[in-house]
Amino acid sequence: MRRARKRGPGPSHLLITPDCAGNVVGIDPHKRTVTATVADPRGGILASEHFRVSGDGHRALEAWALGFGPIARWGVEGASSWGRHTAMFLCGRGYDVRDVCANRTPRNDRARQRGKSDVLDSERIARETLAHPLLPKAFKRAGEDQGPDESHQLLALWHNRRRSILTSRQHLLNEAEHLLCELPLQLRDQLPDSKAVRPRLTALADRNRRRRYDPPTRLRLALLDGYAAQIAALDREEKTVLRELCALVRTSGSTLAELCGLETRSVAELLVEVGDPRRFTEGGFARFNGTAPLPASTAEGPGEPVRHRYNPGGNRRINAVLHRMAITQLRCEPRAQAIFATARAKGHTKKEARRILKRHLSDVIYRRMIRDLASHTAQPLLAA
Repeated sequence: MRRARKRGPGPSHLLITPDCAGNVVGIDPHKRTVTATVADPRGGILASEHFRVSGDGHRALEAWALGFGPIARWGVEGASSWGRHTAMFLCGRGYDVRDVCANRTPRNDRARQRGKSDVLDSERIARETLAHPLLPKAFKRAGEDQGPDESHQLLALWHNRRRSILTSRQHLLNEAEHLLCELPLQLRDQLPDSKAVRPRLTALADRNRRRRYDPPTRLRLALLDGYAAQIAALDREEKTVLRELCALVRTSGSTLAELCGLETRSVAELLVEVGDPRRFTEGGFARFNGTAPLPASTAEGPGEPVRHRYNPGGNRRINAVLHRMAITQLRCEPRAQAIFATARAKGHTKKEARRILKRHLSDVIYRRMIRDLASHTAQPLLAA
C-alpha cells in the first residue's frame, strides 16, 4: 500500500543541485539609488555597492553582481514600491526576484543595536532572502510568470484611487461636522436632527441667503458650501471609479461576485491584494489572510489537548472582507448558519464560531479564485 506523500513547502532550491546553486543579492532601494549586497550560499558577505536607479545603473548592478559568480535569487525590499524599476529590470532579464517585506529585516539586528545604514539593510535583505526560500515573488506572481501584470496594475490603480477618494471625503466630512457644530444655535435648529453630515449640508445649501450674519458665521457658511461642492465632486468621481472597477473585474473572469456577501468593491480588493492565487496553498492562503489560528499548546503529548489562539496577523484588508462576508452570510445563507450552529454546539463562543466560519470562507474564496484562473487561462487556448 502506497503511503500518501505529505505536502509541504519543501527545502530551498538554492543548494539542492549544482545548476541551481549560486549567490544571493539583497537590494535596499531608494528614490534615486539602490544599495546591493552579495551573499554566498553559506551566508557570507562578499561585497556591497551603491548604484543609480537608471538603465545604466541597473546594467552596472547586474555586471557587478555576476562578477562574484552566478546569481540564484535576488531579494528586493519593496519590489512594488521604491524597488519597482529595479525589480522590473531583473524580471526582464529572467532572474528569480523576490519581494522582501520591509518589516522582516530590522527585527534581529537592530534589536542588538547594530544600527542602520543602507549597507547594513541590504545585508539583512540578502540574508533574509537566503534564509527563507518561500518569500513571495515580485509583483505577486507565481510559476514562470515574471514582471508586473497589466490587468492587475490597472485594477490596483483604480482600487487605490477609490481608497484615496474615501480618505479625502471622510476628511472633508469630519471638517464639515466641526464647522456645523460651531454655527449659531438659531441656524443649527433649522437643520435636520441627524448625525449624518450630508442632510445638514443639503439643508444648509437651501438657506435664506439674504439674511445677514456676523463675519465669522459668513466665513463658516462659505467654507461649508465649498466642502459640500468638493464632497459632491468626490461622489461623482467614485461612481466613475466603480464603473471602471466593474469592467476590470468582468474582464478578469472572476466569479467571486456570485458568492453571498461579496460585491464589486470587495472582489476588486481581493484581486488586488492576492494577485496570483497559485502562489499559495489552501492553508497558506488562510495564513496569509489571518484566518488560520495560531498554535498555542505547551506540554504536548499523548492525550494532551492541542490549543490554538486568535491570529492577529495576516493581511487585515482581506480579513476585513472575510469578516463582512461572514456577517452577511450569517443573516441569509443556510450553509453558513449551519457551520456557525455546529461550532456553537461544540462549545465554541460566538467569536470563535465566527472565526471558524471565516476560515471556511477563506477556503471557498481560494478554490473559486483557482477555478476562475484556470477557466480564464483556458479561454484563449479554446479561441485559438
